[in-house]
Amino acid sequence: MTINYQVVMDTLTSQLGADAVSNDPVRRFAWSTDASYFRIVPKIVVHADTPEQVKITLNIAKANSVPVTFRAAGTSLSGQAIGEGILLILGHDGFRNIDISEDKLSITLGAAVIGSDANLALKPFNKKIGPDPATLASAKIAGMVANNASGMCCGTAQNSYQTIKSAKLIFADGTELDTGCPHSKAAFSQSQPMLLAALSDLAQLTQNNPTLAARIRKKFSIKNTTGYSINALVDFSDPFDLINHLIVGSEGTLAFVNEVTYHTVEEAKYKASAMAVFFNMEDAASAIPPIIGDSVAAAELLDWASIKSVTGKAGMPLWLSNLPEGSAILLIECRANDAETLTKYTEDVIEKIAHIKTERPTEFSNDPAVYGQYWAMRSGLFPIIGGARPKGTSVIIEDVAFEVQHLAAAAADLTALFHKHGYPEGVIYGHALAGNFHFIITPTFASQDDINRFHGFMQDVAEMVINKYDGSMKAEHGTGRAVAPFVEMEWGSDAYTLMKQIKQVFDPSGLLNPGVILNDDTLVHVKNIKPCPVVDDFVDNCIECGFCEKTCPTSALNFSPRQRIAVLREIERLEQSGDQQAAAKMRASSKYDVIDTCAACQLCTIACPVDNSMGELTRKLRTPYITTTEQKVLDFQAKHYGAVNQVISTGFDILNIVHKITGDGITNSIMKAGRLISKEVPYWNPDFAKGGKVTKPSAPKEGQPTVLYFPACGGRTFGPTPKDPDNRTLPEVVITLLERAGYNVIIPENTRSLCCGQMWESKGDFKNANAKRDELIETLSRLSENGKVPVVVDALSCTYRTLTGNPKVKVLDLVEFMHDELLPSMTITKKANITLHQGCSARKMKLEPKLQAIADACTHNVVLPEGINCCGYSGEKGLYKPEINASALRNIKKLIPLETKEGYYANRTCEVGLTHHSGISYRHLAYLLEECTR
Repeated sequence: MTINYQVVMDTLTSQLGADAVSNDPVRRFAWSTDASYFRIVPKIVVHADTPEQVKITLNIAKANSVPVTFRAAGTSLSGQAIGEGILLILGHDGFRNIDISEDKLSITLGAAVIGSDANLALKPFNKKIGPDPATLASAKIAGMVANNASGMCCGTAQNSYQTIKSAKLIFADGTELDTGCPHSKAAFSQSQPMLLAALSDLAQLTQNNPTLAARIRKKFSIKNTTGYSINALVDFSDPFDLINHLIVGSEGTLAFVNEVTYHTVEEAKYKASAMAVFFNMEDAASAIPPIIGDSVAAAELLDWASIKSVTGKAGMPLWLSNLPEGSAILLIECRANDAETLTKYTEDVIEKIAHIKTERPTEFSNDPAVYGQYWAMRSGLFPIIGGARPKGTSVIIEDVAFEVQHLAAAAADLTALFHKHGYPEGVIYGHALAGNFHFIITPTFASQDDINRFHGFMQDVAEMVINKYDGSMKAEHGTGRAVAPFVEMEWGSDAYTLMKQIKQVFDPSGLLNPGVILNDDTLVHVKNIKPCPVVDDFVDNCIECGFCEKTCPTSALNFSPRQRIAVLREIERLEQSGDQQAAAKMRASSKYDVIDTCAACQLCTIACPVDNSMGELTRKLRTPYITTTEQKVLDFQAKHYGAVNQVISTGFDILNIVHKITGDGITNSIMKAGRLISKEVPYWNPDFAKGGKVTKPSAPKEGQPTVLYFPACGGRTFGPTPKDPDNRTLPEVVITLLERAGYNVIIPENTRSLCCGQMWESKGDFKNANAKRDELIETLSRLSENGKVPVVVDALSCTYRTLTGNPKVKVLDLVEFMHDELLPSMTITKKANITLHQGCSARKMKLEPKLQAIADACTHNVVLPEGINCCGYSGEKGLYKPEINASALRNIKKLIPLETKEGYYANRTCEVGLTHHSGISYRHLAYLLEECTR
């Protein structure tokens, strides 16, 4: 049947609205990848924030026989979050409810809640959710359930299958079910009796087949996410219990997961870790069976290749370089709720492995600084390998599982396969207690020969894992497309037939994520492989994992760094293939999404495991778009910046007067007319600030220390907004505060002319940006007598950019100076409550603790609006692309309690945007400290 996708698009748009639906070629391509090595371009992308939107999409899909793929965070590694037809993505605001039961024994979570956010909510009660995948800080609950995702500690005892209590589901035909609600189950029994009967029959059939039942129990005694969770058919008989547990690990092929209720698990209060270093893998593996039990919460096994890959890297133990070749490490963690039990556990472990010779003594430490280094070694494996791989190669992480007695032999066999197929860089590590190995290879897929080599490798891996050891081809990453061809090989025909019957019962039309888990194409795992062309050093290490998406301020507006990089890679691929016309068309049509609206905040770099910097690349990509006329304007601004800065400030004052006289409408019309003449004319709103000014300090007093204070552009350009309770500009307040603290204050005479250069850098004009920064550094060095006088800058972003010029004098941000020098010596009268922003510059400079400490010292209650990591103002970009600021702060107003009337940060332009969208005044923390020390 031929599908008319334009009809589908029109119908979806009419019922969901244009903002929720897109068939734009660039945006479809941007969403064609997940964290796997596959690429499939959808025909239509839908962002759903409500169950009703999901039901509408499914009904339209069913009416037109269109396949639908569900996507949560897209951090999965096996290709299950991409697909043809409609790609239905969890929106950026819905499905985020978190409800903890009164007894704290269960937690109900919306599909889009991030795993670590659920644990953060449970932390005060020493509870957590059971599943603990390595992607916990990015993965969403629906995806974690759909993949039965797990990690280092949960094993097979605390994964989603074991800890799920109930779920709210939407089936392919739009039918809803809450497996925890008697009324919902009664209604479902009336509307879907055949589905329930079919599941009961399958369970009865399986339980009556002793051989098959025994096979299923054996396979699930170790980690296994190959195929469906058919252990439900032997564990349960009630059809609603069957649905509850078959959904786990179903990868979006059976129903949409709307909400999940988990049984919570204990979070131990005391922890200790040890590195047991063995002379070979066999000895390390032999230490695993005796330590399995209550004493050990986690045990991670690292082979020699893993050890070599991290040796000599920053933060790694120095003694790694002295280990003999062939060594292996078992990283062991014990956890308990009291110190006495923890000691008992650690002693038990040491006793149980005492008979095995180790390269160095095995000693447990309960010092977070010590065991933190141990676990940094384990968590550093992936980013180190990913970051060190040759350009143009991919990173593939596969996970398999064996019974623990086979681990050493299986590791040797895997290593042999690495070398046989030309992947000598391959490393093995994993969750030893669960018999779970991860292995990483970095193949290239530039030619069919490369793909054939990978195919041969996977065939040999399957032969080894399945036929030699009867292990799991997928332990915790989900089947997806990556091992779909091996499901029947692993399970046998009887179990595979069961899986097909399960799919037929839930999704008779086969529209939900077709081709995932069950696929008759034996080569599906080597089709639709995404290329990895070289784009730029700033992003070539990108593995498209999606860790950046949680922090990116433009994710809800259009793209995250992952999507921007995917598009840039496709443009590069088109150019390399010789299709210059297609490349040029894509470059032009993607400019707004990829280049113009990137905030360049670099929060993606902080979140990125391989240190990509889309922000820096974006600035670089803007350079070619600067016209000759624009460059002349930028040159003029740089050369005459003192006058330009004064004119802007005066202009803001005039605009404020015009607004008072004419009102909102006329003022807005004037600014609109101005933008038709020049794109340098900003967008206007009623919260627009007055112009700023630079105040001269008092005459110096003898015997007092001196500080050189540089008022950055933001504070001297943007004065108070109409919502601000204080009519003073930032320089006035800072000088008052410093002088009250007993300092003589000096400022550069040519302050208006000085700038860190960010204004030019954000446009891609690096020549003027760096020249202005160098001019500022030279001035500060001279006036501070080469550092004899402390240098303080009053804007975090300005301080950060100044420091990138490697000044020879120490430059402090005002936040640091207030925290380190002023707080200890000043008497503070606390205020009631405030809200605090901890934005991108604070995070890049790691100054969040000092921001928090100042706020805590001055107020009784500090509110941190959840999920507001960057305001999206992006220097002065908020003046010209206000939609970035609006999108980044779209939820801030509802996150601030009604009784909170004041907000604080330490960057004036950010504060202007925060003020406008929050509805309350945001100012520099200096205002707060000044008021509280009067």
